[in-house]
Amino acid sequence: MTDYLSALRGYLMAQASVTSLFAGIPDIYVLGIPSDEAWIKAMPVKCVVLVPTGGAQNPGIGYTTRANVEAVCYGESDYEAYRLERAVSEALKTLNREVVGGVLLHNATLVGGPIQARDPETLWPAMRRQFSIRADEREIGIS
Repeated sequence: MTDYLSALRGYLMAQASVTSLFAGIPDIYVLGIPSDEAWIKAMPVKCVVLVPTGGAQNPGIGYTTRANVEAVCYGESDYEAYRLERAVSEALKTLNREVVGGVLLHNATLVGGPIQARDPETLWPAMRRQFSIRADEREIGIS
């Protein structure tokens, strides 16, 4: 099985419509935000966290997999979180057979959201969007 979450991160890092919203290097993470105390004290700042979600299994075809993923978009304010969520959603809608880090990402289908949901522990502004990703299970050789 390939690392489709890291491939999605790489795909989003290459999308100017997403990265242009960040003041510096885009903060796009897989599974969670850094636990570094200084970083956490700087929050809320714009960042995206990609996490797998549950739900009904939607089998892929042949050597592909379908996985449910949630993009949690944080911002300095509710509006900034919303702007970032819109950019991420638009970028994912246009995903069409991209190879990123040896992973062939076939497409992404938006399946839920957006949901305005502040982080329950920190109360940081956040928007959440669920989507289904289809990716190849075989690693693609890079020459």
